[in-house]
Amino acid sequence: MNCFQIIKSVLDEAYSQISGNEEEKDSFIKAKLDELIENYKRLLDGIQIDYSNPITRFAYIYKYVTSHANLVYTIIEDSDELNRIFDQEKVNVACIGGGPGSDFLGILKYLMRNEKTPKVKFQLCDREKTWAESWSDVDDKVDPKFTISTSYLPLDVTDPLDWRSHTKYFQSDIFTMIYFMSELSSLRDDANEYFSNLFSAVKSNALFLFIDNNNPEFYDWFDELAKEHGLEIMESRETDMIVPFDENKSDLGEYYDKFSYPKLRANVAYRIGRKI
Repeated sequence: MNCFQIIKSVLDEAYSQISGNEEEKDSFIKAKLDELIENYKRLLDGIQIDYSNPITRFAYIYKYVTSHANLVYTIIEDSDELNRIFDQEKVNVACIGGGPGSDFLGILKYLMRNEKTPKVKFQLCDREKTWAESWSDVDDKVDPKFTISTSYLPLDVTDPLDWRSHTKYFQSDIFTMIYFMSELSSLRDDANEYFSNLFSAVKSNALFLFIDNNNPEFYDWFDELAKEHGLEIMESRETDMIVPFDENKSDLGEYYDKFSYPKLRANVAYRIGRKI
């Protein structure tokens, strides 16, 4: 399976969990797609998205995970620093807020396209436990020559009693934050202690990949943490990106006919950093 085929299989599972007949399900999903578009415009107003609902998860995976995974792939492909780390025999990746799957799917696409076969362990760190259901068996869906595994760490970055006892993932080689800090913007005061702890505690030479909306409210937060905790920013850009839709749209099956293209254009800020 390629990445879009994997996403299609996950969408099938999420679709089956939605109540109602086909017409009702499709109506719920279309309404949720419109709702998400509006809600993401209001993140700075304190809007919180509830991903425990299978309709929300389906809509998010279809419209946004397809797009964000391709952004991850494109940025890694263009980065010599990130390229080199996947020449190692083993790579550990911590996906902070990575429950939706964009992080590891983008990396997986990079590995597939470049025929790189390190042993990669993905730790998906996310508060929403139901995301684990989507990705727990992804290793069964890829060519066996790609040795990957996913594990889920339930983690609420706004609650020190929840996150403080988890430290093993600090030894990861790469930390990804894909459209996560924007969702926490209204909770910055509660989450800042977690990020300060993370940025200060990771091992030397660990890499960070940050991708988010091109808004200084979001990327300034990351930049401030990086400066305060000894993270060298090797690449920093704010730019428009066209999402490569090179996998055949037929890989999304009937959902493409029902719900049209996923998100194709993104105005993003991204950072690639190294812990000094």
